[in-house]
Amino acid sequence: MMKRAIHIFPSFQSVDKIQEIRNRYDPLSDKIPPHITLVFPFESSIPSVDILVHIKSVAEHMSPFHMTLKDVTGSGGEFLFLNVKKGNDFLIELHDELYEGILAPYRNPRYTYSPHITLGRPGNSEEYINALEEYQDWRDTFHTVVKEITLEEIGEDDVSNVIGRVPLEGDRF
Repeated sequence: MMKRAIHIFPSFQSVDKIQEIRNRYDPLSDKIPPHITLVFPFESSIPSVDILVHIKSVAEHMSPFHMTLKDVTGSGGEFLFLNVKKGNDFLIELHDELYEGILAPYRNPRYTYSPHITLGRPGNSEEYINALEEYQDWRDTFHTVVKEITLEEIGEDDVSNVIGRVPLEGDRF
């Protein structure tokens, strides 16, 4: 059984600002770069090549798209999110389509998918509230073009290991 996930690793000019917050609040900041999760971590014996074929079947119908992230908000009383402001519909479409076919059994209907970059998970409620207050006026905006989807394997030490990258090749934009 391998633990894997499917992400978008956006490329930003000022990613260091995002990483600075993650270094303070995200225990995984040194194990995986800033990312938007499309398929949440799952354990499976499905061969990686089959998952990559599945990703390609989704990606070949989707063109690269513009994405903008801005504003820090909280989620569930414990997570700090950098929110997607443009490109949300494309990300939701990718998420939904990736959870069809061979990955359908791994979809958890208890959670609503809301695309974001996790900035952190402060250790307690006081730290969480302080972080939200600190970043409530943070107005940095991050723009990029999403061009590919990445399959990663999550190692025993929670380090992300890229297995494959699949380009968006479609004509829907």
